Amino acid sequence: MNEEGNISDLPSYKKTHNDFKGAHTIGKLIKVFNFFGIKDQGLNEAFAKLPKLKDVENLISLPDRFNSQFAEIGWIAHESMNSTLIEKAVELAENGQKSKAEKLLSEHFTSTEIKWLQHRFRVLPAFSVRFELIEQAYKNTLEERFHSCVPLLLTIIDGAVNDISKSKGFFSENTELKAWDSIASHSSGLTAIKEIFNASRKKTNSKEIFLPYRNGILHGRDLKFNNKHVVGKCWSTLFAINDWARALKEEKENPPSPPKEPTSLKDSWKELTKAITEHQEWKVQSDKKWKELENWKPRENISIELENFKEFSPEKTALEIIESWKTKNYGKIAKLIHRISDKEINIGVEAGKIRRDLENKNLKSFQIKKISDNSAAISEITMDIDYELNGEDKTKEIIIRLICKDENGEMGMNGKENITWEFIDNFFFTLDF
Repeated sequence: MNEEGNISDLPSYKKTHNDFKGAHTIGKLIKVFNFFGIKDQGLNEAFAKLPKLKDVENLISLPDRFNSQFAEIGWIAHESMNSTLIEKAVELAENGQKSKAEKLLSEHFTSTEIKWLQHRFRVLPAFSVRFELIEQAYKNTLEERFHSCVPLLLTIIDGAVNDISKSKGFFSENTELKAWDSIASHSSGLTAIKEIFNASRKKTNSKEIFLPYRNGILHGRDLKFNNKHVVGKCWSTLFAINDWARALKEEKENPPSPPKEPTSLKDSWKELTKAITEHQEWKVQSDKKWKELENWKPRENISIELENFKEFSPEKTALEIIESWKTKNYGKIAKLIHRISDKEINIGVEAGKIRRDLENKNLKSFQIKKISDNSAAISEITMDIDYELNGEDKTKEIIIRLICKDENGEMGMNGKENITWEFIDNFFFTLDF
């Protein structure tokens, strides 16, 4: 593929491949032992669960195959990317469904699926100093305010790389984006998409674009960039840059050393069986989730009558929010706000902030007009409200945007039980005018 070979040639990948080859060699020997009557039931059962070598080689080749399919359109494999997402996208692309694969990637990187990755930006200084901006970009993404989100993410990307390299930003011509044993910084990864994103854009273009052309967007030449493809590619790139920076830090603190003596068969076997078991469990759950997402459909003819609202529905939560405002239960509202961080919050402090936003706004009545399921995890409730602002009567249409999560705090699915809904508090700021 390039002068440094494939991603599968990286040291960590080679070790995994060799370990599995070794395990399968042992497996063949055990079959011979069994033939001569030397049996070990535990080992036989363990090897029965061991994936076929071709399946392991398939997994190891995924990042290379992913970059081969998607790098030219702005997506690259990186360490923090969900392995089952890579696998699914590659499978679709290699079966002639590349547009469906890109839609899958775009939906993933513009949803709450990326929330768990946000804590990664608190670790390294280049990202932690920009964490408030990253939070705002995440919020803009969920609100689908892509026009403001994309330029913000592009400046975060450029500034973070500038701090990491100590001299040049991501889009500078001679910026080195290399690190030892790193998927993200492989020459088919960050370096490849940097060239694409940094393309010259000399004419004003009013047609929709699907790549985050930095020069066209920030210099006002590309006008229609507000879509999930562009936003998703910005987020994916930011995560890849974080992975590259982590690899650089690891390389600096633990420089590559000569190969160690091979670990004992016993220890190798423990590592392998643990990795195999975890992958199999992960794949079962992921396959189930993909299937459910593919089969999910938005509800039709949703009743707007309050008495018909069901438990675990987004409209039920919207009703709780609006009634809590009416009764001035600011603590209840504070508990229902969607936040980027999972760290524990002080409800009293958060309720105080909401009180300051709403104390001069007295809700008098409301009427739900529309309920829309935008995706499996996002719904919008549109309503007309009558309220009093500093003694003056006001009427306004507001939209409460709600996000679903399951009992494990991951992205949930509308229609299931034991899910909760949180809302983005953007409508608060529309009430003052």
